[in-house]
Amino acid sequence: MPGMRRQQQDRIFRAVADPTRRSILERLHLGELTVSDLCEPFRMTQPSLSKHLAVLRRSRLIAARRSGRHRYYRLDPEPLEQIAAWAAQFRGVRDPSGHVWRLTQINQRRDA
Repeated sequence: MPGMRRQQQDRIFRAVADPTRRSILERLHLGELTVSDLCEPFRMTQPSLSKHLAVLRRSRLIAARRSGRHRYYRLDPEPLEQIAAWAAQFRGVRDPSGHVWRLTQINQRRDA
């Protein structure tokens, strides 16, 4: 992944491996939210959610800003864009039998 250190890449993959953190990213894709807003759909305490947010912050997938007593979180798309660029190299992967698997074909099959 040009411009991205291996350690940072590993952090991103570990962060998005967890379904709760993926859900958080999906919610933040819609806009900036407070911890309280983020807690609503999850059956977990605010401290538990804060641990997930810390993992996402360390991987630089989200950023936070403080306004008064509230902390607002937002998605930082750059690391995801870098991962997508890295994954693009596998669009034409061949299996041992020589069949070419294209990611777009796989996604179309899932949508059908």
